[in-house]
Amino acid sequence: MNNTLKKLCLCILSLLVLGYVTNLLCIKVLHNLHHQTDVKLETIESKFIHPSENWGLRVFLFNLPIVSANDKDYVEISRSEGLTSLVETRSVMFHALTSTEAVGAFAILILAIALYFHRRRKSSQHDKDLGVIEQQVINLINNISSSSKGNTSAGDTQNRIATLLEHAKELLADSQQKHASLAFQDKLTLLIDRHAYLQHIEKRLKAAAENNERCGLLFIDLDGFKQVNDAFGHSFGDDILIQVAHRLKGIVKQYQLEDIEPTLALERNLSRLGGDEFSMFIPHLKHPSVCNDIAQAVLNEIERDFHLGNKLIKIGASIGIAIYPESAARPHALLQMADVAMYRAKSDGRGIFRVYSPEMGNKMRRYHYLLEELRTAICENNFHLSFQPIVHVEDCAIDYFEALVRWHHPVEGMIAPDEFIPIAEETNLILELGDWILTTACNQMYSWHKAGMKQVRISVNVSGVQLKHRDVYEWVKTTLHTTHLPAHALMLEITESTLITASQKIINQLEACREMGVTIAIDDFGTGFSSLSTLADLPIDVLKVDKHFINQAKSNEKYQQILLSISELGNQLSLRVIAEGVEDLEQFELVKSMGIRCVQGYLVSKPQSSQSVCNKVLRSGMNQMAATGTGVWLPDDTEQNQSKH
Repeated sequence: MNNTLKKLCLCILSLLVLGYVTNLLCIKVLHNLHHQTDVKLETIESKFIHPSENWGLRVFLFNLPIVSANDKDYVEISRSEGLTSLVETRSVMFHALTSTEAVGAFAILILAIALYFHRRRKSSQHDKDLGVIEQQVINLINNISSSSKGNTSAGDTQNRIATLLEHAKELLADSQQKHASLAFQDKLTLLIDRHAYLQHIEKRLKAAAENNERCGLLFIDLDGFKQVNDAFGHSFGDDILIQVAHRLKGIVKQYQLEDIEPTLALERNLSRLGGDEFSMFIPHLKHPSVCNDIAQAVLNEIERDFHLGNKLIKIGASIGIAIYPESAARPHALLQMADVAMYRAKSDGRGIFRVYSPEMGNKMRRYHYLLEELRTAICENNFHLSFQPIVHVEDCAIDYFEALVRWHHPVEGMIAPDEFIPIAEETNLILELGDWILTTACNQMYSWHKAGMKQVRISVNVSGVQLKHRDVYEWVKTTLHTTHLPAHALMLEITESTLITASQKIINQLEACREMGVTIAIDDFGTGFSSLSTLADLPIDVLKVDKHFINQAKSNEKYQQILLSISELGNQLSLRVIAEGVEDLEQFELVKSMGIRCVQGYLVSKPQSSQSVCNKVLRSGMNQMAATGTGVWLPDDTEQNQSKH
């Protein structure tokens, strides 16, 4: 029933009650006429009396005889001998409505009506509030589940709200389970994440300790994954990670290692730790060799082709193995030891597995110690440069100096570059260190340039990390501008393996450096397996032949032929060829006979301090330098022989 009809019914009912009460009161007034001195009783001839035409009054006073006479309405009291006794209705109603009973009755009626409307207003507001609550519950349901559109079932508001709340409760339970799953799950591969994995391992290790059992842990790192990301994009890389996770699940099932969490239905013995790193936990290990078998199965699975659209991609993996309790007794330590063994597998050639041993731990501790010391040394500028001359074979005239960074540790003394440079490159500390090396080398060369070495250059090694993270052209241009060194006085040395994998963007930057006047050299040439076509396309001026070829050429004719071919190739491509690692006169004469015009090595000189260079070149060879723009750096044996004569 709608509100309008309810109001109409209420009005009719109120009128009926009002009429009924009025009738009763009027009857009471008529019964007490003899007490009502102010109520006039009139007598009129009956022939002048007729029924009243006031239908409203007749309806209102439905049980009283209402008549009319002389245009007035009366209540008929009695008739006798042609006369009718009458009382005027206005007088009767006045006395009835002004009586104490009427006032009380009407007050009660008005109070009842007021209470009714008050309740109606409260009910209306209640319904309105319930409607707001209903809409809020619907909005809550839609927020919990975007696919749900709320409940549109029939029934009153309270029932609908109750139904909606029950629906929301079900959706919330589902959502909580889903979010609980996502909180411990890698969103890409749907494997459990590192945190949940370590929690699971902690429980399993406690059980293993109680049962005196062994456990194993594999740390799996993909080989070649970064190249796939760089070559094909991250979407292809994500596809590979998903396929790797699927294959590893197959290994877990094959070796019956499954441990499914009952509520979330997640495999707990397999995890993606982050990036391209995965781990597999092996409980109830009967013998350590089982870990080796599983690791080999993982390597075989990952080495199978990956299908990415219409492409076939090949990658590999390196695996580290740690055994509980021999390797470590705590989850984090066990994972760390497996990580150490994985790095040993990578350094030993990749595509293999290694089992953790204490010797590996010592190496890792040394690594982290040097890393922290390296950070401190960079902040405190605890490095210096040495300079090794590269000379022409005919007259030992200096072609250029190679700037080599040296680190004198306050406790350990000199730390070899072969030990700290790889750490700097792996942690990107080479960026800050490389900035210092380039600026310091250019400043030194500028000083020598002003002193008369106009035809000598300074050479600086640039790593692949620097090429990736630096805009080489802007970096070199800014440094040359800051140090005032002419561009032709600078050479950049880049290893062959770095150059042949460089992106086109990097190649373009190096070409821009060459156009500016900077010389570009391939360092360690012969170790990167570059093709002739690749060599012809690279922006280079100098080939530095790796010392391995120089060492082997003394006793191996094949290496002599390789050296000769490289020399001839350099001549054909207008590239200057330099032999590295020349340490005795026999090697010197050999490379000279093959047409190689410049040499570098301990025969000529070990790396020297800037002060030594000044003493040997600037002070003793001023005339030579003034005439040629360069100096002469005679090998130590040659100087000694000349001094004897």
